[in-house]
Amino acid sequence: MIKVAAYQYTPANDIQARKAQIHNILEKAASKHVDFLCLPEGALTGYYDQEELARKNSLAVEEDFQEWLDVFRNSTVSVIVGFNERDGDQIFDSAAIIENGSLLGVQRKHYLYHNYFASGTSFSPFSCKGITFGVVICLDTNYFEPARILALQGATILFSPMCNKVPLDHAYAKRPPYYSQFVARSHENRCWLVSADWIWTNDGISVCPGHSVIYDPDGREIARSQEGKEQFLITEIPLNHLFHEKGRRVHGSQKLAQTIEQLTQGAI
Repeated sequence: MIKVAAYQYTPANDIQARKAQIHNILEKAASKHVDFLCLPEGALTGYYDQEELARKNSLAVEEDFQEWLDVFRNSTVSVIVGFNERDGDQIFDSAAIIENGSLLGVQRKHYLYHNYFASGTSFSPFSCKGITFGVVICLDTNYFEPARILALQGATILFSPMCNKVPLDHAYAKRPPYYSQFVARSHENRCWLVSADWIWTNDGISVCPGHSVIYDPDGREIARSQEGKEQFLITEIPLNHLFHEKGRRVHGSQKLAQTIEQLTQGAI
């Protein structure tokens, strides 16, 4: 049995306050014996509409990340957390995978909401505590390719850091009865899906009620956050409910594979 969690909250504006928030979250997660914790998109750096602010608050992994790893140093929880990553003159919307104060890797977002970000170019699974999992950041869950690539590489859980701070006329200004993209990504790939979102009070311009949820490999919603509330979502997963053998749902039939190859090559 493993215990997975998402934490829904509003990251603070000040860096020291953000560190204190995460320290407290990690202590709470440890007290609840959480194995894997998903935190929102941009939780380490903030998430910005303006490129200038995004660059100013970005982190270069080789230069700036050690001070953040120190925050996670004494935690036994494996954490997936979003941040603005700086690499040369490019910035990426990324998620760090951290365990025992060590950076296991970084996943960059592919489908972008802000055009100042550069797009990631690969999707690779991660393994810790004997579990193989992948990271699909926010909008990447709207498309089948990222999750499918990770599932084909053996991912049994998909973690999704999100920041759905949107204009008041956006569809996600209100919570839908179900999340069709999560139903699809979990069901079609035989993966659990754990998403952690911001909350942002309606300021007359933008809002985020918090869309944090957990879905099982049959596309069923197992847990849903309360609107506008800072909270943990926690689910226990039996190890025999982590599906390594994906079957036809992921691989497709031989005829389907041939048709897709023909389409790719322009033969149809």
